[in-house]
Amino acid sequence: MTIWQYLSSRSFLRQLLIAAALGVAMIWGALKFLDLYTLHGRTITVPDLKGYYADDATEKLTSHRLRYVINDSIYDQAKEPGSIAWHNPGPGTEVKRNRTVYLTKVALMPEMVEMPDLTDLSRRQAITILETHGLSVGTLSYQPDIARDAVLKQKFEGGLIEAGTPVEKGTSIDLVLGEGLGENITVVPLVIGMQREEAIRTLNRVGLNVGDEVVMDENEENLKVYLQDPDPLDQAQYLEAGSSVDLFFRSTDEFDFEEYLEQLLSVPMPKLLGMTPEEVSDTLEKLELELGMEVFEEGAEKDNARVYRQKPEYQEGMIIPKGESMDVWYEKSEFTEEDASDSEEQ
Repeated sequence: MTIWQYLSSRSFLRQLLIAAALGVAMIWGALKFLDLYTLHGRTITVPDLKGYYADDATEKLTSHRLRYVINDSIYDQAKEPGSIAWHNPGPGTEVKRNRTVYLTKVALMPEMVEMPDLTDLSRRQAITILETHGLSVGTLSYQPDIARDAVLKQKFEGGLIEAGTPVEKGTSIDLVLGEGLGENITVVPLVIGMQREEAIRTLNRVGLNVGDEVVMDENEENLKVYLQDPDPLDQAQYLEAGSSVDLFFRSTDEFDFEEYLEQLLSVPMPKLLGMTPEEVSDTLEKLELELGMEVFEEGAEKDNARVYRQKPEYQEGMIIPKGESMDVWYEKSEFTEEDASDSEEQ
């Protein structure tokens, strides 16, 4: 029997079909095993464990066929000691069976840190060091001393606190600073639109304190500064160092700060066409806009120039952000300032 006769025989074809069937069965079995092993298509929803005590949280994870590791703890006076502060993966996440969930719980005792030595440091240095130690700035006060803004004393609850003293993380430390020679006056910064912590830090860094704090919405979460007093938007405000700025807050859940700030920090587009260089300068200064490029065409000088082009171009009803730069082009005008003064005298 030749090879071609054997390949076309019933015996070979029967063996070939049996081998193919066994191959398909083995592939199907392997895929089924992998499906069962990896739980393909089947997931478990991570429950929300925030607020649960650690024992209850771990019991709940075990019942969901999930593993757990308590890998960290924080101290938070607003949360119940021993409860879960947060976890990773978060609640609602779809995971496979036996996935490890990492739990962070609220510490029973506050974390303690050593009080740093801030004496003779500058105000900015002292604030930075307090923040790196997990402490916050309390009240800034000033007393006569030649060293302006240098830390003279560090205080806690009205008394002096020595460097190295253990204090709770998050504690507010009051600083007594030197006035320096002459008046210690500082510019009030604009903090509208900032979160509370950022606003306080900004004021502290220029030697000012936070005065009254008023929340204007019932919702007291996700707060940003809505108003401040003094308000530097109308005109520059100056205060003696150590003075207070009152802050009024609104919740971003209740109020659209993006639209509010866009309106608050914008001005109408000025129409500069026909103005003299002096009029342009005065107009832009009043609107808190910047003068960019000035181009004087041939023959145009300060005393005879008038604007014939501006960029951005004037559009009625258009507003632009404060601080925006405007470019202007001047051409020579036959009507000079001397002509204007002569006509006024007549």
